[in-house]
Amino acid sequence: MTPASPSDPVLNDLVDALDGRLVRAYDEDWDSARAPWNLAIDQRPVAVAYPAGPEDLRRILSAARADGHRVTVQPRGHGPAGDVSGCILVRTSAFDEIVIDERRRVARVGSGVSWGALLARLDGSGLVALAGSNPDVSVAGLLLGGGHSWFSRWRGIAACSIRAVELVDATGELRRVTAESDPELLWALRGAGGLFGIVTALEIDLYPAPDLFGGTIVFPASAAEAVFASVATIMADAPPELSIFFGLINLPDIEQVPPPLRGQTVANAEVVFVGTAEDAAPLLAPLLASAPVLADGTRPFTIGHLAEVAAEPIEPAATLEWTAAITSFAGGDEAGLGALARAFREATPAGLTVLGIRALGGAVAEQGADATAVAGRLDARYLAFAGSFLTGQGHADPEAVFGPLRRALAGSTLGLTLPTYLTTGQDLTHSFTPETLERLASVKRRLDPDRIFTSNRPLGPGSGSSSDTD
Repeated sequence: MTPASPSDPVLNDLVDALDGRLVRAYDEDWDSARAPWNLAIDQRPVAVAYPAGPEDLRRILSAARADGHRVTVQPRGHGPAGDVSGCILVRTSAFDEIVIDERRRVARVGSGVSWGALLARLDGSGLVALAGSNPDVSVAGLLLGGGHSWFSRWRGIAACSIRAVELVDATGELRRVTAESDPELLWALRGAGGLFGIVTALEIDLYPAPDLFGGTIVFPASAAEAVFASVATIMADAPPELSIFFGLINLPDIEQVPPPLRGQTVANAEVVFVGTAEDAAPLLAPLLASAPVLADGTRPFTIGHLAEVAAEPIEPAATLEWTAAITSFAGGDEAGLGALARAFREATPAGLTVLGIRALGGAVAEQGADATAVAGRLDARYLAFAGSFLTGQGHADPEAVFGPLRRALAGSTLGLTLPTYLTTGQDLTHSFTPETLERLASVKRRLDPDRIFTSNRPLGPGSGSSSDTD
């Protein structure tokens, strides 16, 4: 189905009815409105809606039903994966409420709020939320997709911090979902949250963390094997308060990169520790001794500066992405991680830009998949991510870029990963077991029998519904 034409009377009426905005293909800002964060994905919805509140959401749902469209949500454009043709794409930027209750250690967060905005509000409180590494991602987007946090080893998969969800369901009703009101729906929202309605707000747990320490340590690329082996040894018995994301990156030759590192390939270890510098020092000493240190950015910091640890790009870019959940290596972690380092070097000429590996364990390994947990669990030792940043009119062959990594991990991957780690074209069959998928499909049939809502991550075939159903 193509984007709406000026002659579509239902959408014409919706333009007039909304307190917010509706952008269509012939509007001047169409391309910017429809674009996701990953500019390599050319998504073409019927229209893009910017609702001002729940009443606008009801109007959007009514128009979608009248015109035979479906509705999908991308709060800030991150995580697009499926086909949005035939959909009204909803941006929830106007749902920007942030209320911090320090006494109860709870935050109420609108579905359009970014992690950067929430953490800025938490700065100085001594409390943290289960944030990821990128401040531009929405709080709702990360948590409703399961979400791996800097603090997941300490407190678990990020979705478990959800206490309550407010959403507009398929009938237009504004629901408040809690463990008491609808435990099965809350379970489903903690990991498959785009399937059942349009979320307007979350209430999430906050956790006391008066001291934080961390930053990025940079090493020569030639030392990657030694650095990776050191991280594996440290994390084998590290306290859950310690998280290390490590990998290799081809740094661009741009002004934002310090001159000694500009245009270089380096190994790095990004560290977050819930505790003091004094307590972190003995944990990190073997890592600092494992190879020559080119730069050490570790320091005490407050939660409002968490994004500075990884310093991930926040401007939209065209990227190819690949992810994997690693269970174990036949030859041990040192050999397996070393093979990944060599695969990165092999793939660099084809356009591979970055390889990132997150050590799991701790609370992640302890979580179950019952009604009080997320809609799935992650039985893996590491999460791996790789990306190729495309510039200008450049293109990259995904097999040439990611094939060496896949071959290095042959027989070592779980096959399932968090929904927030899924890439283009993948659905929830790559995140959940058949039993969990059927349980989700049952909730879907109850909440959205007409399937008006489609998600960035469809349920997929074999889930008790048709192959194009989510």
